[in-house]
Amino acid sequence: MTDNIARQYIHITGIVQGVGFRPFVYQLATQHALVGSVINDSEGVKIDVQGSLDTLTIFTSQLIDQAPPLSRIDDVAIRTLSLWSELEKPNTFGIEQSQCRESTTVSISPDQGLCDACKRDISNPDSRYFQYSFTNCTHCGPRYSIIKALPYDRAVTSMQDFLLCPDCAEAYQNPVDRRYHAQPISCDCCGPWVTLYDAQQRVKSSAELPLVATKQTAIEQLAQKIKDGEIVAVKGIGGFHLACDATNAQAVASLRKLKYRQSKPLAIMAASDDIAQQFVEGCDAEWKALAAQARPIVLMNKRLDIVAEEVTRTGGVLAENVAPNVPYLGIMLPYTPLHYLLFDELKAIGATSTLVMTSANLSGMPIATELAQVCTQFSGKISGILDHNRPIVSACDDSLVHYAGGKIRVLRMARGYAPVSHFVTGSKQSTGNITLALGAEQKSTIGLALPQQWLISPYIGDLDDLDTELRYQETFNHLTTLYNVKPQQLVCDKHPNYHSSQFAEKYQAKAHLITPLLKVQHHHAHVLAVMAEHNLTEQVLGFTFDGTGWGDDHTVWGGEVLLSTPQSYQRVGHLRQFRLIGGEKAIKEPARLLFALLLECYSVDAIKAMQLSAFKEWSDVYFNNLYQLWLTGSQSPYTSSMGRLIDAWTSLLGLVDRVDYEGECGLKLEQAAMKDRCHQPISFAVDANGVIDWQPLFEYALPLLSLVADDYRPAWRNCLAHSFISAIADVIVTIGQTYKPLPIVLGGGVFQNRVLVDEVFEKASAHSLSLFCGEALPANDASISAGQLWFAIHQK
Repeated sequence: MTDNIARQYIHITGIVQGVGFRPFVYQLATQHALVGSVINDSEGVKIDVQGSLDTLTIFTSQLIDQAPPLSRIDDVAIRTLSLWSELEKPNTFGIEQSQCRESTTVSISPDQGLCDACKRDISNPDSRYFQYSFTNCTHCGPRYSIIKALPYDRAVTSMQDFLLCPDCAEAYQNPVDRRYHAQPISCDCCGPWVTLYDAQQRVKSSAELPLVATKQTAIEQLAQKIKDGEIVAVKGIGGFHLACDATNAQAVASLRKLKYRQSKPLAIMAASDDIAQQFVEGCDAEWKALAAQARPIVLMNKRLDIVAEEVTRTGGVLAENVAPNVPYLGIMLPYTPLHYLLFDELKAIGATSTLVMTSANLSGMPIATELAQVCTQFSGKISGILDHNRPIVSACDDSLVHYAGGKIRVLRMARGYAPVSHFVTGSKQSTGNITLALGAEQKSTIGLALPQQWLISPYIGDLDDLDTELRYQETFNHLTTLYNVKPQQLVCDKHPNYHSSQFAEKYQAKAHLITPLLKVQHHHAHVLAVMAEHNLTEQVLGFTFDGTGWGDDHTVWGGEVLLSTPQSYQRVGHLRQFRLIGGEKAIKEPARLLFALLLECYSVDAIKAMQLSAFKEWSDVYFNNLYQLWLTGSQSPYTSSMGRLIDAWTSLLGLVDRVDYEGECGLKLEQAAMKDRCHQPISFAVDANGVIDWQPLFEYALPLLSLVADDYRPAWRNCLAHSFISAIADVIVTIGQTYKPLPIVLGGGVFQNRVLVDEVFEKASAHSLSLFCGEALPANDASISAGQLWFAIHQK
């Protein structure tokens, strides 16, 4: 009989902590009458189990197939052990206390939105979680934002000081309860609470703030302030939001003034998907992403056909100044109990069902996570701050996604999506160094490679102010502390003036690291990031189109064609160069870029004679000054940037005079292209050296813009916008065909343009080309740290 009995040691790695994995294992083992135990430690979930071989086979299969919804299994290692003796053999299956190990291979779960069961609890008067703002279970709630160390246990989270009441303790210790070892578990008797503060005075700590209201009264008063058209701050899972009535144009204008955000689109939170449908339209994948537990902001097409009955039902028309002059609206659904309770109260007093929700920070600064930070930045300018006393260990902004190329793609990876982690197999890193990647200057993230996984931090921000630099250093320290590691190798961008690169240099010297500091060219890192996400290790043809990056020839790259492997690259093509007149100033004034491009082909007098609308305000003196600046070149470096070419084309079409926010030109070009899919026969020329020449596009467009009558100018402008984007897609496919069958990889911020990505995928498919672009990792600079890791992992 014992011939059919076996004892197995099962080691599971991945996202298996804080997601209800141990109670799942317990219930499954109990169901099959197996004996043994399960334990959490910093290396994952470990199961010691004995039973019949047939039953163990079923048990192992169900472990994988029926795993908890928030889990992700990366690897299952099974080892046969000697059977327990009759004296040693346990009578039942149990759950053991978590343990720490020197090595850490477990992955951290991102913060998650409220599950349906907990949503029912807060609406049920008979539940002890009724109207409780911090209700959660093993299937939802905060994770990354509250964790201090691994393995994930309450004692190493920001809930450590909230002692469980008897009822919560019973649920916490009951393996069949939905809240078994849900580390943030609490109730109105023992957990955090909300408090409404008045921010009329500048303060340094919460203790100095005058108390206005607590608990449910605080939410009621906050709702009234919103109904009255006031601006408020609300503390969420990973930071504070500024909020106001999205149907109140005056309130939105006040919020814009407060944030110094003149025209950049704002995101909204709708009370339900039913409300959201009145403002946006999209495909099934977009609605699924909106309703997913990650609860990202989804960029969806605005609806332009709202009827009177719908206006009445939604409580008003969305204010025009929420997302002016753009085709998309960023929209999300509630994801915390507090959000649901706030919308319930707004409904009860007949107020709005849509709120502007934007991070509580001045432009360029990181999202605020503490009351004092909100008060310092907005003292006397907002009417109320809804705070709570559960500390935020790690800041985490809202994630942003859109639908392009037939898939949902992440534009900003944060709450619900990050940390992004990948299991590593078959590479030197499986036995290699602990490596930290320092990312880029803009949209910075930090990457960490461990023996069996690599991971990327949530979005941090642009490293152009002291506060964001401090947040960046905090993230660096948090990741190393969390995984209990000291970096043995650093990898950074080649740009010598990036703060991230300088940080790497200083740390390298201070820590006396033996391994050399690795430096990766920016655009190669873009290609490698896509390769890392899709686990590509052989040679690819990479197109990296963005705004800027330090080139090997010390010019500004950004329109590159790179034959790439994880170890190296060859530049086999690039956009024809032109000058950035005045350097950084040209990025804010796209007409300078247009002038610089034209100067490569025409004289100053010929350009003046064109009488282009982009130069209508320029005097002869201004023309000549910029020309002299272009001639000297000392303040006008050469660039091959596709992003800057897009800016210039947008200026030519009269879509943008002065850039108000990053990516504005690309967004306005995309909007114009969506209005008219008529195609004009414009195309880039590619010479024998792989130089992608833009001159033929201007030679075609310039006569049209001067000859077309005013009545037809908007239609031609839209047509030329779409034709220009189509020409970029065409040149990618044309070059790609010459390198077939190499896979094509797209990286860089230009590939956030969904019209472009749609066209490239459609045309590549028509020519049977293999094409890859970022999905979980953004196309922009937030993925640079992933590319740097992929480079380090594959070094000999």
